[in-house]
Amino acid sequence: MKKRILIIITAIIFSVAGLSAPVMAAAEEEDNTYHPIILTDCNTGDEAAIRCILNTVIDIFTVGVGILGVIGISVAGIQYLTAGGNEEKTRKAKTRIYEIVIGLALYAVIFGILKWLGINGQ
Repeated sequence: MKKRILIIITAIIFSVAGLSAPVMAAAEEEDNTYHPIILTDCNTGDEAAIRCILNTVIDIFTVGVGILGVIGISVAGIQYLTAGGNEEKTRKAKTRIYEIVIGLALYAVIFGILKWLGINGQ
């Protein structure tokens, strides 16, 4: 059973990773060459380039945290639904959901602090 759940989670992660492919899409330039869009604007050679790279890393990390949060809450919700009245399993599922929500809230605070400091803003 655990193996089947692990396979399902892995399949979901890889399928969601396919949705992020447009981030790495290629852009056509005037000379008909292609390059990744993700770091195109970061090629300035000054402090703005470092800010741009950090902004890109934060954006990718935010997407990852969101995906993992949704997957985690979904799995914990399934565990809660399949507990079948077992108090121990119900308690564990509720604890996992609570911990995931706390983690997402903490990340939102960290993201807000980074945005306030100007790392995420241009």
